[in-house]
Amino acid sequence: MTNKHNHEDHDPLINVETVLGETGNYLGKHQKLIIYLVVGIALLVGGYFGYKFLYLEPLEKTASSEMFYAERYFEMDSMQMALNGDKEHLGFLDIIDNYGATQAANVSHYYAGIAYLQLGKFEDAIENLEKFKSKDPLLNPIAKAAIADAYLEMGDTEKAIKQYVKAADCENNEYVTPGILLRAGLLYEKEKNYKEALKMYERIQKDFTTSQEAREIDRYIGRVKELSGE
Repeated sequence: MTNKHNHEDHDPLINVETVLGETGNYLGKHQKLIIYLVVGIALLVGGYFGYKFLYLEPLEKTASSEMFYAERYFEMDSMQMALNGDKEHLGFLDIIDNYGATQAANVSHYYAGIAYLQLGKFEDAIENLEKFKSKDPLLNPIAKAAIADAYLEMGDTEKAIKQYVKAADCENNEYVTPGILLRAGLLYEKEKNYKEALKMYERIQKDFTTSQEAREIDRYIGRVKELSGE
């Protein structure tokens, strides 16, 4: 067995002819199946582009247009109207229900989560914020930190800390990450976990030197070192 493999490895012609022969036989025996597969893939690809350009894009435009008034209510701090709409215009919850496949519905989950947070409906806030999907370097950590805010308001400090750390780890954003790290550090400090609090503060000191939080972070670091007996 070993000698045969060594011989074939040193004779490229045999390998090529063998592969071509096997391929030819396969094509001959399964020609109809391959044709069906190729046609099926073409139909799937065509169906996807048809779905995207003929259905999804027009739906997206409609959903974005419908969302305009909900956003206006949100900016005016009219959270109930933002969520539920008025008699003429849809709210974020309607956008989610009616246009679920669109990016407008995805963004509506974010708006709804923040609105519920403002209204003190923390479980609803968490549910919607967890459904919001984004790779935006600002919105992604903000949404995750808002979930932590909801847990904190519910009195679940452990989950709040874990969520703040998760929010801080998802992006190294100069504008929002230092503030999230500071909140996590303060909660660790409140729980007398000075070692982890120090880690949060030192990340701010090391990685976000130009941030507003970094300006006073030495004071926080000094305090937890003193409390921990370092």
